[in-house]
Amino acid sequence: MGNRIKRRILSFVLTLLIVSLFVFSSVSLALGDSSSFVLSDEASSIAVEDYRRTMGLDDNIFIRYLRFLGNFFTLNWGKTIGGEEIRKVILDRLPVTLSLSFYSILFSTFFSILIVFFSLQKRGMKESRIISILSSAFLVLPSFLTSLLLVLIFSLWLKLFPVSGYSRINNGFFMHFRSLFLPSLTLSLLHSSLMMRIMYSTLKESLEMPYTNTALSKGMKEKSLVVSSALKPSLPIFFTLISDSISSALGGSCVVENVFALPGMGSLMVKGALERDASLVSTCVMVVAFLVSFTFLVTDILTDTVDPRIRRSNEKA
Repeated sequence: MGNRIKRRILSFVLTLLIVSLFVFSSVSLALGDSSSFVLSDEASSIAVEDYRRTMGLDDNIFIRYLRFLGNFFTLNWGKTIGGEEIRKVILDRLPVTLSLSFYSILFSTFFSILIVFFSLQKRGMKESRIISILSSAFLVLPSFLTSLLLVLIFSLWLKLFPVSGYSRINNGFFMHFRSLFLPSLTLSLLHSSLMMRIMYSTLKESLEMPYTNTALSKGMKEKSLVVSSALKPSLPIFFTLISDSISSALGGSCVVENVFALPGMGSLMVKGALERDASLVSTCVMVVAFLVSFTFLVTDILTDTVDPRIRRSNEKA
């Protein structure tokens, strides 16, 4: 167990290093920098050079990368071009994105399990087609279009939820949940498409195994069979689906947060990109990469714990 965890932690660190190199290179090779946003168009070349020297933008790219890497891991993230502490800005906006991701995963898991369990009790061609149609429909619809349709139905027609804005949880859980319901539902529809299809095929395969037929012959009810005999062998895949959904929610929140005017990490990255704030954008991407990589690390450990087959194969390796 100790060696496996060490290998996964090493993989976690290497992933962050590769992502940091890719992110920093992409931002550094982009045309222009924050000087074009902070300084006016009438600024002299001397003023631009002084600004770049003060911000360290004229240093060697390798030196800037090492400085960026060291600052990130020591939490010395610097300031935005507006003079705000990047760490303070991110810590203020991160709970919004995490709450949005949590509710979207909750909705997608609930909807997927409900539909899949209902279909498994029937196990016919009609139910299989329903799963296929629903998953395809959720997957094809783009997030911005889904957002607009939900706003049109639930906000403009039914007037149940606000069109935009965010209410913090200290203002009351009901107002907080109400402000995040439509954005979370938008993200959950995309996650549900993949989750439904994989869960259905995995659980159906488990139900066709010999030990499930033995359990049925001994008088076990169909509902109990799905929960006890089929769900447990499918837990590793279920954990993987959850981790994939978390990474998709964290990475794909830009569109939803901008449509619903949520002050989260996605809208912050868009703001930083428009202002050519390389430090802000790079740090935001690294924070998201850290959370996604950490999620996969925890998923790998949980998968090893619940599935002895994977644990034995890792021990042989």
